[in-house]
Amino acid sequence: MASKQNQCEICFKENAVGHCETCGDVGENCVDIHKKGKVFQTHTVVLYEAVKMHEDGGDKPNIFMRDITEEKCKQHPTERAIFLCNVHESMICGRCLHSEHIPCVKEVVDLLKEGITIDCEKVNTMKSLLMEVKDEILLLKNEAEQSKDNYKKTADKCVQDCMELGNTIKRRVDELTSGIRDGITDKQNENLTIHSHISKLCDEKTKWCDDEDSKIDNFVDNNLAGHLYLMSRHFEKEASDVRSHLKEMKHKHTFKGFDFKENNVILKCLFEDLDEVCEQQDEVTGSDDGNSNDVFASTPKINKTRRELTVLLNQAKDELDNSEKTRKQFEQKLLKAKQDIEKSENVQKELYDELERVKQDLYHSEKERADVKAQLSPLQAIKWTQPTGTITVTDKYLWDKIELVFTFPDGIQTAHHPSPGSSYKGDTFTGHLRRNTEGELLCRMLKAAFRTGVMFNLGKDGKVVLDGISLLTGGWDYIKYIRTLKAELAAKGITEAITDQTEKLEGTFAVDGLSLLEAARSS
Repeated sequence: MASKQNQCEICFKENAVGHCETCGDVGENCVDIHKKGKVFQTHTVVLYEAVKMHEDGGDKPNIFMRDITEEKCKQHPTERAIFLCNVHESMICGRCLHSEHIPCVKEVVDLLKEGITIDCEKVNTMKSLLMEVKDEILLLKNEAEQSKDNYKKTADKCVQDCMELGNTIKRRVDELTSGIRDGITDKQNENLTIHSHISKLCDEKTKWCDDEDSKIDNFVDNNLAGHLYLMSRHFEKEASDVRSHLKEMKHKHTFKGFDFKENNVILKCLFEDLDEVCEQQDEVTGSDDGNSNDVFASTPKINKTRRELTVLLNQAKDELDNSEKTRKQFEQKLLKAKQDIEKSENVQKELYDELERVKQDLYHSEKERADVKAQLSPLQAIKWTQPTGTITVTDKYLWDKIELVFTFPDGIQTAHHPSPGSSYKGDTFTGHLRRNTEGELLCRMLKAAFRTGVMFNLGKDGKVVLDGISLLTGGWDYIKYIRTLKAELAAKGITEAITDQTEKLEGTFAVDGLSLLEAARSS
């Protein structure tokens, strides 16, 4: 049949260049009105170059669209949209590029400059991908159909088995199997629903494949390279999404498998119990002892059911298990108590041994102190030349030092001095030590030296002077002074071993040499 040119159905003054879904065929001027008029904003217009009637007499036209680069820009109707902005996913013209899309210039594609043409290899790839998707759809649909038939047969067989079992064990068993039948029917209904979902998805994706295939053919036949380019940009992703939907449907909507199996052991027990429900009894009219109407049961009397006996047996097992657990717990506690006792005895023995060592050390220490004192007493009685004086020890926290002040007033020499009856001149001596562990030790050693009378004596001019022991008064190298002082004290027999380390550091006390000598002689 020959083709004819349609007229615009709005103005009837020009040939139609497009088709509006609402108004029908429209001419070029009416197309421009559709683009500018607010009333026509919701109308959808498709442009075409010629309209051919189907040879079978149908009135639906074949639409021949312009390529995308020949269409006008939506923002500037006088310009052609020859650029693609990848940032905004839109077709734009040159004016749009220089006004609204300057930041996107690196992501703008000039479709005319690129020389986009029909890529046969890409077309074949897209159509091949569509065929693979359609094959997967068909495979899934066939599997669903086969599964539906197989499970239907299984369901029918299970229902029949349930009916036979119900007929065998009568009303009570029929009440139980009715629930099983309903469950099987429910599962089969779920399978039918799953089949419906799969079939619906398959139909939808098949329609998508057909539509995409039709678009590709249309673009190729009409040499619409621009449309084909735009379609190919997201085609693989869309096809991948379709495949993902199919896989998701296949894994999410799985058919419910079921089967009906008789438990022969339980069934045997059931039949045995049924045999004993109606108990047969033999009635005897006479007996050896002359009594009559005696009745003898053919089976022993059963007071509990098998289920009740099973419960009792399980309870007995649980009690046995609990008693075994309790016994093991007691054994563990007993073992722990034994270990604690052994540990306690070991600790007690260690403490006893430590106490014995302390006692021995204390005994040896006291013995050494007594030996040193015995050795010093005669020496003090012979060489004591120190006059009566006092010592004052002050801890100077602010200056971080210890101050020792030795004071001797003027006096008369006594019998234990070299010149009894002679007068002597007293004096004050001051020394300093650092306030630390070593300084505190040396302070106590100086006090011990003063207390034993080996620190001062009377000079030739009758004046109190130091006797071989130095005091830090200034100008000393402290480290060198400490070494010197230790050596001087050791030479006088004053060591750390005979020094009372628990003695209070600060305080004042006086030393009277005569009194000490008399005490030493009397001891």
